[in-house]
Amino acid sequence: MHAIRVATVACLAVALGACASAGEYRARQDARLATYEKYAGEPVREIRMYTGLDHWDALAPDRLVVFMGVNRAYLLNLRAPCSGLEFQQGIGISSSNGVVHARFDKVTFEHQICYIDEIRPVDYKALKRERMGKSPED
Repeated sequence: MHAIRVATVACLAVALGACASAGEYRARQDARLATYEKYAGEPVREIRMYTGLDHWDALAPDRLVVFMGVNRAYLLNLRAPCSGLEFQQGIGISSSNGVVHARFDKVTFEHQICYIDEIRPVDYKALKRERMGKSPED
């Protein structure tokens, strides 16, 4: 009986630790999203993928930032949350002749199709300056 109580207490401790970790992860993701939103401009109808997708980062189930060059970043808002987006290793982005259109093109992964609702360019140079603690004049 004592062993069962010890095992139960251990399981509860692990579960509580996992909840705290999930909450911390979500708080970090929310802070990162807020930073990108701070530097995101007005929505645009389309963007050109001159060099393709360099890398990307999921910020929420319906938000991600994509990089298409050294300082070319775009905040994408998806039409609806995409289950598991934050845990994917790779994604695809549709385009027509190298142009990604809001409300037409989509993000795909693991047989999911997530339509892009809004595209906002990110002033990534300004974001990097803030991270490094530099003023805009530097």
